[in-house]
Amino acid sequence: MLFIDRPGWLHKLHPFTKLVLLLLSAALAYLTGLSIGSLSLLLAACLLLIISGGIFSVSAKMVIRIFLPLILFMVPIHGLLNPANTTEIFSFHGIVFYREGLFFALKTLMQLGVVISASLAFVFTTHPADLITAVSHASGSISIGYLLGFPLLLLESMRERVVTIQNAQRARGLEIDGNIFRRFTSLGPLLFPLLIGSIVGIEQRSIALEVRGFKIHGPKTSLRLVPDSLLQKLSRRLMLTLAVILPMLHFFR
Repeated sequence: MLFIDRPGWLHKLHPFTKLVLLLLSAALAYLTGLSIGSLSLLLAACLLLIISGGIFSVSAKMVIRIFLPLILFMVPIHGLLNPANTTEIFSFHGIVFYREGLFFALKTLMQLGVVISASLAFVFTTHPADLITAVSHASGSISIGYLLGFPLLLLESMRERVVTIQNAQRARGLEIDGNIFRRFTSLGPLLFPLLIGSIVGIEQRSIALEVRGFKIHGPKTSLRLVPDSLLQKLSRRLMLTLAVILPMLHFFR
């Protein structure tokens, strides 16, 4: 579970409010044709959201891990090989770096940054149980809520299982650290126990749910209460409207 339990204002928002905010951020980034300058402002707004929510330090580590390889690959590849390249920035021994490819790579990275920042704001501040409860109450089906919330519950158990398997294989003498080749050859002994353990874990979860009457029809109670307010409901409707109207205005412009 990636949820970080902190007393922030972002944690107190209804899960649907944060989901709609994520949808609006993605729509603005990808469907409205924003320029690099506008995307930078949108990205700055997402970063301010993360900072104000008290999850900047954790989010920054995740963003660096995701974006550092992308930057190292996308900027050189598009700067050198993008089909739209025409304007030369500099050349070195016959290797020419172009402006169009650089701008394309920067714009793509900013779009990804907006979506990933909004996604981290949702994942780090939303408890899976709250999401399951909210979806179950809205849809009238606990199965749908569990289907959407189960991946968030599974992440932490998968992470713990990976660490356990790594420690067990190290104790058996398997070298899983070092260069890329050594790491690649050690994937098999790591992935096979992880796959088998995941299958067994899913079976155990299904048995536990059946024992607790998961599929019994009728009203169900929940130990968790997800507070909502009229202001949040109105905000969600406004953001949904903007997420639909703004891309349409750009499309028909």
